[in-house]
Amino acid sequence: MARKPVTLGEYNFPTKKEAKELYSKILNDTDLEQSLECKNYDYVMALLLNHPRADQKIGCGVNAIKVSTGYTSSNRCFHVVRTDGTIEDFSIGKCIDGDHSEFHKFCVACRKSVEADVRAYKRKYFEENSDNNGLVKCQSTNQLISYDDAHADHREPFTFSAIAHFFYKSKGLDLGAIEYETEGKYGNEFTDSELINSFREWHKENAKIRIVHGKTNLSKGYLGRVKATKADGNV
Repeated sequence: MARKPVTLGEYNFPTKKEAKELYSKILNDTDLEQSLECKNYDYVMALLLNHPRADQKIGCGVNAIKVSTGYTSSNRCFHVVRTDGTIEDFSIGKCIDGDHSEFHKFCVACRKSVEADVRAYKRKYFEENSDNNGLVKCQSTNQLISYDDAHADHREPFTFSAIAHFFYKSKGLDLGAIEYETEGKYGNEFTDSELINSFREWHKENAKIRIVHGKTNLSKGYLGRVKATKADGNV
């Protein structure tokens, strides 16, 4: 059986098993009642947004994500702390194995909407910054990388999931009412051209892009949730 990759927000995993191993490590390495920070927060926020009932779990908004024990057992699990002080747990398995949330479908279509823009940004960056061998410096590690090895990374805290989430919240969209084209490689594409163009503009205004080595995208958390710098670019 072919290995099926898993995408959770910004993060791509070769298999569900490898995704679960990462999240289990975060869960077990974090002290009880400790709030997640930096890379761990970003990883787990992407996980939460993939929950089948992500909107209900998030509610009025996320103030923090922490590790605690379950309400009916002593097993560790992630808890979302909402802005109104209420708390609710969510499981790794439900987020990865459950039916995709409406937000996940929406996020896939958002990504497809700006795919050409991100690709054009990456191409322009190489045209303007590559050396005689066609290489540029990874903007996270300064390692020289080729076009094929490079990835256009959405820098924290403006991860792609966050950009998509704030977009639909600010526009007051009903995710369940959005219509999609479901043919082809990507599975979900918006049928409404106005929605596509609206998200493209939102993404252009809010995305902070860095060109990094492809493998850096799964270990980029050391950048933390930081302010934009001169090295960041808009699409």
